[in-house]
Amino acid sequence: MRLVRPTLFVILRKEKLIMLSIFFILTLCIYTLRGLSTKVPEKPLSNRIIAVDPGHGGMDSGSSHSGYYEKDLTLDLALVLAKQLEAAGATVILTRTTDTDLIDLVTIEEEIRITKEEYQKKLEEGTRINALDKGIALGTRTPPLYRLGLRARLLIAYQHNADILVSIHTNHFRSSSSKGAVTLYYQSSEKSKLLAERIQDHLGPLRPGRSHPDEVADDFFILRVSQIPAVIVEVGFISNKDDREFMLSDQGSKEIAEAIIQGIINYFSESDQ
Repeated sequence: MRLVRPTLFVILRKEKLIMLSIFFILTLCIYTLRGLSTKVPEKPLSNRIIAVDPGHGGMDSGSSHSGYYEKDLTLDLALVLAKQLEAAGATVILTRTTDTDLIDLVTIEEEIRITKEEYQKKLEEGTRINALDKGIALGTRTPPLYRLGLRARLLIAYQHNADILVSIHTNHFRSSSSKGAVTLYYQSSEKSKLLAERIQDHLGPLRPGRSHPDEVADDFFILRVSQIPAVIVEVGFISNKDDREFMLSDQGSKEIAEAIIQGIINYFSESDQ
């Protein structure tokens, strides 16, 4: 009988160790699975196609100050933005990568035809029609040359099935004290408004200046005729020394891109719901 008790004790001890081992392994698996389920995606913009439009270009230099031109700043900023968007998983469509106004991509005849189609659609919908658009559609106005370049930017975005269009610009005012970022959208587009708001959630605190709200409804051509959600991001004032130096710096352009991207990520998370 003296030999039975130690043997039974050893057996029970082994069973306890096995049960504890199984419990430990199961616990480890549960925590590992929980960690995987809450992990933030490394590529939050995967499967998104984003058109990035560097404003102006070529003969159209945009605004200027102290020897700097808007068309150059917007291209530099757009290239930084495009690189970081791609790192976030997005497919990026740049409307231009060189100093060009894109005017030669659309003829006046093509612009008249497209404007007539848009005019007819707005008539059927009963929505507001811009006076210039109406004049071109009815043949009483001729499309200005700059409009051809703007149309080309939209067509490039459509041809690549872009989900959204982000047009990069800089602001200018006669007073050098004016500063800060603002994002423009078309008032009849709820998705464009949402995109503008989400971008400004992050860009506004980075480059504060204007009184809130710093997302503003506007009637610019590229906003009012776009078939996809579109915004114009006025990153800062080229006429303001602090804004200008920030936009020109490597660190500044990086932070601007990060702010815009975070706004885009938040936009998609809301618009998909």
